[in-house]
Amino acid sequence: MKKAFTLIELLVVIAIIAILAAILFPVFAQAKTAAKITVALSNVKQLATAVHIYANDVDDMAVPEYGYGGYLTSTTWVARTLPYVKSRAIYWDPTHTHDDKDTVRDPYYNDTYRWEWAVNLSLNTDGFSRHWSGSCASVNWNGEGSHRSLTTFSDPSARVMLSPVQYGKLEYGWMRFFARDASWPTIDVFVDGWSWNNLIWDARRFYPNNRFVAAFADGHAGKFGREKFVAYSSDPAKREASNITQYCQKMDDKNLWGFWGKSWSSD
Repeated sequence: MKKAFTLIELLVVIAIIAILAAILFPVFAQAKTAAKITVALSNVKQLATAVHIYANDVDDMAVPEYGYGGYLTSTTWVARTLPYVKSRAIYWDPTHTHDDKDTVRDPYYNDTYRWEWAVNLSLNTDGFSRHWSGSCASVNWNGEGSHRSLTTFSDPSARVMLSPVQYGKLEYGWMRFFARDASWPTIDVFVDGWSWNNLIWDARRFYPNNRFVAAFADGHAGKFGREKFVAYSSDPAKREASNITQYCQKMDDKNLWGFWGKSWSSD
């Protein structure tokens, strides 16, 4: 007489397999995410090295985030550093998927950008690359600003140079962020569209526990999190600053200028 599984035994085996799959799939997903974040750390580290090599060639000046022309030109910091890394993929955060196209379309504004504008590893414009004049409460944004020298940072190991960004629900981001805005996001929403304030904070879609990768002005790579932001929210219980005066005071209280950089100062 041949032995065979009964229907009950077969159902038990299927149930056990389903339970194991339910247990293991989240573990595999977490491992995959952790691997992508490790690659992201490697990418920002390589880009930081490229920025420093560029600076060595131009008397220690920080790379300009962009120069002239519109969105279909390649006059960005990405194009300036590409000869040193020789890989387009390094400018992309691997936690995202993206098509390796020369141009991308913006459905929010009906614009087209060359790929150098739409990368999602982004340069700190006003805290690393350039500075203006004025004060925290009243930055003089008129004019192009002055390019910073890498020798002027009081603590380059603390100054964020590069960070991942998220542009709405798109697969790509933007090649620069303004520290003054990015440090003060709406903390409890994802913005479905363009927002200077939520460019970095909304990258938490892809970063567990809101721990973002970064390259710093001295060239090392690391992570930072919620502690580096001043929160805005429609909920008073979550809000740390409602206006620019409160924002400036909270940045002082939390000692965050060394991380983000002062828009109005060369230090």
